[in-house]
Amino acid sequence: MRSQYQEFGPSPSTLSMEDFQRDEAIDCKVIQMIRDDILSYSSTIPADFVKQIMKLLNRGSIHSTSSDSFIDTNSSKKLREEFAKTCFETLLQFSFINKSKGEEGGITKMAVMSLLQRCQEVVRKHVDDERLSGKCPLPRPRLAEMASVLKAITTLLRSLKQAPPGNVEKPVWKLVLQLYPCLVDCTTSPSPSVCKALRDALHEYADLLLPPATVITNGTT
Repeated sequence: MRSQYQEFGPSPSTLSMEDFQRDEAIDCKVIQMIRDDILSYSSTIPADFVKQIMKLLNRGSIHSTSSDSFIDTNSSKKLREEFAKTCFETLLQFSFINKSKGEEGGITKMAVMSLLQRCQEVVRKHVDDERLSGKCPLPRPRLAEMASVLKAITTLLRSLKQAPPGNVEKPVWKLVLQLYPCLVDCTTSPSPSVCKALRDALHEYADLLLPPATVITNGTT
């Protein structure tokens, strides 16, 4: 299976729309099988194998435009939205929501940190490429990719904030805070769709911008 799905990538640009949709549906079923028949029993599976699955899922959970064949020149083929959604929901299923502390802790931490790192990579690259492009807008697939990443960040932040106290480890929050300056760098984007998704993501940081725990008043703490 690993050799066949080592990298989630686009269907060939020569496929018809029907074949494209059929291939995506098959890929979604594979992810569902991984979720139900493998990740549900992660405690009995070698950690290295689970880690590889997490890497595959985080790649699939973000729309990728690394290949021109992902979308045809006329944009008649959409990004693999359903596939990305299935991968992302699978990652979130092994998140901190409704889990007691320590339950599936290893796979939880891998899933969230892997996704945060992937999001940070895409955001940084988008900012750099937008600066290099000057006044020329980035291609539509790149803008769709960025909007997808920002929506993923928003959903993930909401999930983390809803988690039971103490379930989210410090390294995860550290990555969340490291992502903030990268998001601020995106505020100059001329794309309305990117700006809207960015605004939603930044609003999720409001609950994290709290006063220091120790406040000095009249010489006392």
